[in-house]
Amino acid sequence: MKVNITELLLFFDELMPTTDEEQGIYWFKTLRPDGLVITFAFSIHEKYVDIIVHNTFKVDIIGLSLVDCSEIRILDENKKCLEVLHENKSGRCFLSLFSGPILEYNE
Repeated sequence: MKVNITELLLFFDELMPTTDEEQGIYWFKTLRPDGLVITFAFSIHEKYVDIIVHNTFKVDIIGLSLVDCSEIRILDENKKCLEVLHENKSGRCFLSLFSGPILEYNE
């Protein structure tokens, strides 16, 4: 999977201790202005992305797992928007960390 880890370190609030760089597994977390917490985890080698949205009481609101991902790309660093693309180019997941819809998935 194509991803720029340095960009993601600047994009999210924190790199979580569950990250295993040797295995290519990364866990990031950020707090939105509305109080929702977004956890973004992925495996470079296994090509999956997991996105979990929960509130400050740790009650999950939504969880989304994507497989066969080809790329994680930051679309707008200032507005904190990124996308996850699939290998076959048939699907796109859009994630917004600041405002508007948090997740959007299109095929």
